[in-house]
Amino acid sequence: MVDRFIGFATDIYREDEHWVPPLSSDVQRFMDPEANPYFAEAEIEHFLATDSEGRTVGRISTTIDPAYVKRFGKTGFFGWFECIEDPEVASALLRTAEEWVADRGMERLAGPYSYCATQEFGLLVDGFDRQPAVFQPHNPPYYAQLLAQAGYQPDFHTHTFSWLGERDSDAMARLVRRGDAVTDKLGLTVRDFDPEHWDSETDLIQDLLAASFADNHDMVPISRPVLHFQLGELQELIDPRLIRFVEYQGKTVAFSVLVADGNEVLKEAGGEITEEFLERYEALKAGVTGTVVLMIGVRPEYEGLGIGRVLIGEVAKVALGRVGSFNDVHTTWVHEHNWQSRSYMTQTGTEPVRTYAVYGKDLSQ
Repeated sequence: MVDRFIGFATDIYREDEHWVPPLSSDVQRFMDPEANPYFAEAEIEHFLATDSEGRTVGRISTTIDPAYVKRFGKTGFFGWFECIEDPEVASALLRTAEEWVADRGMERLAGPYSYCATQEFGLLVDGFDRQPAVFQPHNPPYYAQLLAQAGYQPDFHTHTFSWLGERDSDAMARLVRRGDAVTDKLGLTVRDFDPEHWDSETDLIQDLLAASFADNHDMVPISRPVLHFQLGELQELIDPRLIRFVEYQGKTVAFSVLVADGNEVLKEAGGEITEEFLERYEALKAGVTGTVVLMIGVRPEYEGLGIGRVLIGEVAKVALGRVGSFNDVHTTWVHEHNWQSRSYMTQTGTEPVRTYAVYGKDLSQ
């Protein structure tokens, strides 16, 4: 079933020039309960829809995260949603997911989350005309209609943005100057991730992430095992210079995590590791110019000092080409109510590139 579940995406996107297939081996590992520690923290299931001739016509996953339920209420998630353009198939998939979570005491279903809010989530509803960066989901435009016909409405929207060094150099330089001024004023130290101490540095990220996202409206803190697994899976995309820690009076108070845009390389792989791809891999990797902001945060007790400006300034340095061969920065999801991040986007005149929605449905409907 796993091979059919993974392979079905190729059927959906065969004619979509913008879709970047993930490596099948990576997806298999992510879906493997023995490899991915998140399966020990949540209840997860996967479903396939087949037609009368046994052909796959849709897929979906379900998740119940006890930590999320305890904090936010009885909501289960659906994810990994792929479907042919047929409302009956989509409704059958979603009804299956609804029944599965309802049988386990849930009163609401929301998604897509694959598998939760600290992993890929959201349905693309605008911005279909370009290749997504890594961790930016992609789907056909008709998916939104399928969800609406099944009784789902948007709960909230998120957006992605891009800072392109050549296009936005003046704005980036201004952000760098502002960040450097705060660094000098407060006597801050800004340093790279130290790969020689991978475990302790990852633990530090986990601690900072839990603190800075403690009041987030839609996620629970990511656990140590899950973060170690996820960053370990990204090791090929991690340049230590793209992960920054800010230290103030001897304490690490803020961080940002950027990774190389692996989609620039994965596009050439076509979902499989071949000998030809391996021969080209190092050259392809060295030619990556894009980066993606995965996480950024400040310990709440240090907000108001301007340290956010320092982090944004460090990101702007990447867009200006001051870190290796990189000169473009893409974001993951910026929530519609995240006024701080949106303020920085406004200052640079940057418009959203892609818009996502998370959909929900009360199961009493």
